[in-house]
Amino acid sequence: MGKLDVLSAKPPLRVLSLSPRRAKCNQMQTKPSLRLFLFLMIGFVVMFMHKKGIAAAAAQGALDMSEIDRFVAEQMDRHNLPGLALAITHGNQVVHLRGYGTARAGQPMTLQTQFFIASLSKSFTAVAIMQLVEAGQIDLDTPVQEYLPQFTLTDATVARQITIRHLLNQTSGLADTGYPEGRLPQPTTFEQLLSSLSKARPVAAPGTEFHYFNPNYQLLARVVEVVSGEPFSAYLQTHIFAPLRMTHTFNVITSDEVMQRAENLAQGHVMAFGIPIATQEMSGFLGGSGGVISTAEDMANYLIMQNNGGRFAGESIVAPSSIALMHTAPQSLDSTYAMGWFAPPPETTAESTTGSTRILEHNGVLSVFYADMALLPETGDGLLLLYNTSSLASNSLAAPQIKSGLVALLTGTQPTTGGMSLRIVGALVGLATLIGAALAIRSLLRLPRWRQKAQALPAWRLLLGLTGTFTPVLILLGLPSLVTASSGRAFSYAQLFRSMPDLFIWLGLGTVLGAINGVTRIFLLIRSARSES
Repeated sequence: MGKLDVLSAKPPLRVLSLSPRRAKCNQMQTKPSLRLFLFLMIGFVVMFMHKKGIAAAAAQGALDMSEIDRFVAEQMDRHNLPGLALAITHGNQVVHLRGYGTARAGQPMTLQTQFFIASLSKSFTAVAIMQLVEAGQIDLDTPVQEYLPQFTLTDATVARQITIRHLLNQTSGLADTGYPEGRLPQPTTFEQLLSSLSKARPVAAPGTEFHYFNPNYQLLARVVEVVSGEPFSAYLQTHIFAPLRMTHTFNVITSDEVMQRAENLAQGHVMAFGIPIATQEMSGFLGGSGGVISTAEDMANYLIMQNNGGRFAGESIVAPSSIALMHTAPQSLDSTYAMGWFAPPPETTAESTTGSTRILEHNGVLSVFYADMALLPETGDGLLLLYNTSSLASNSLAAPQIKSGLVALLTGTQPTTGGMSLRIVGALVGLATLIGAALAIRSLLRLPRWRQKAQALPAWRLLLGLTGTFTPVLILLGLPSLVTASSGRAFSYAQLFRSMPDLFIWLGLGTVLGAINGVTRIFLLIRSARSES
């Protein structure tokens, strides 16, 4: 990785200074000993009553921004990440904004660099819905069909039971296993989405199970349009982005719109063998579920609003009760998904790396962009990370390490370092690919010797050997089903390839060489059988 470019930001920070009120000592007529006693008692009471607040202020004051920058820089170099934008907030203040690495070839990451924030967009959709709830235009427990009469499923009875709350909590009973939207032709309008969902098969009764399903939030975006009378993107701009002063933020319905509107979009990357490769984002439908394009600077304002009961710069964007509801998962289900946030109950604790800190969070994953945001209600901190790269390895290894390390620093503990890096993982996968290819080529070169031995081998040994040569192609063909069975999510081959191109190259080489080997062996066996007859 090249030299790390760090941008110095000048956000509008308000510095709090804790100082005792000036006492008019000259007006006190008490004796010196009594005066000393009173001061000591007052000091004791103040310290006792404000112990938690003083401790929190002291912890925040002790936050070392240079240590944060050093940690991020080390992690980026360790994992060979091209670029990253960071925002940290505390209370109603932005305390740290920084761009690291490159936004695109030859250009440093800035605080105005735009990113797909992917599924972080869902919380914006939830805010829009709650604004309309407060206005009396939406009821959370009213069936969706009251607002979208054309909405239906393969089971019309279930479709009539799904409410707005079910969509927000991802408990509609719809899932990728009943409607693999990632593998199907992508709609370009909400009308096309509604038409295609008529083929969706419910997998559970509404309100009984959690299933992460992007069309839930796409339907909510259409509800916003119908109820407000405004296009969804225009509604977000007027009622959320503008009041939050998110001047470089906009929303799209399809990813193809972004290139026409973004003035400073980061170059996305996939990761292959630990090396970032510049790639454009895939085409797809994102309305309501992943269509917000934003910057670290703008998203800092959004975190402040979320951490301050829906208020920003003295203006109420959404009521405190709505924020509390969006941060609370259904109590009757084994689910931590609230409304656009994963929200564990207050009595649960985070991983040992973050002590007992409760974290509200959500991540966003697209084919070449990744995002993380987190709120720490106990401390009033907010954290945002935007990456211009996405892969299975970086999203499951590098990004969690960076997020948990920053949470540790925010809560006064040391981040856990070490373990596997993307460079090491990439090198190991590359080595395995070379070894696999070498073994396959060696097997091809030894086919004449195998032909001589094959005549003395039992049939089961021959069948076992042939099966081995075709194993890579069987894995490749079954990979989408394997992923769905293990995760409950359905992805197309194009999505899977971008998430792990090095694994596909490994399997691809194994498939081609193995198929050649297997077909050749079958041909040799058939020819030997004919010559003997």
